[in-house]
Amino acid sequence: MKFFRILFITSALIFNSCAEDLDFDQVNDYVLRPIYTSALTSFTLLPAQLFDSNGVQQNSITDITNFEVFTDDFVKDNIVKIDFYSEIKNDFDRAVTINIDFLDRNNNVVYSFTPIQVQSKELDFTYLEEIAIASNPTLSETFKIRVEAVLENTGTQMNPNSTEEFEFKSAITVYIEADF
Repeated sequence: MKFFRILFITSALIFNSCAEDLDFDQVNDYVLRPIYTSALTSFTLLPAQLFDSNGVQQNSITDITNFEVFTDDFVKDNIVKIDFYSEIKNDFDRAVTINIDFLDRNNNVVYSFTPIQVQSKELDFTYLEEIAIASNPTLSETFKIRVEAVLENTGTQMNPNSTEEFEFKSAITVYIEADF
């Protein structure tokens, strides 16, 4: 009896189902649009880190990070936009200018941001720059990112024992568009 019920239900489904012609060409119209976000570079500076071995204050510090996104041919050929986002906390008693350069394998600049000015005691500064690849095709040659923090020269040396901090965090979002 159970066998006949299963057979009846299966038969009803098979004979009463409807089917249309499938259009497999629809896949040709599909555009793949993945978006990837990743932390990029971050650092925290204390005043003591700005002094050399002779006790002389240095007013800039540079961080270079490898950026190997464009080593993948699929990404390099299909990237349409990059968003660079940063959060900055400047607890120092002086302004800080951030210079950001995208560099190729030979350390040549392929893209530079307008210098970012962060005033003293600015504790929640955010910055976003959107870069269209169509307008900046050399950006796909980027292999490194250089971030330089330059302290305002106030004429007075910082206290190397101070607990004030300068904190920089950044992330990058990559937008890709590719035909299937």
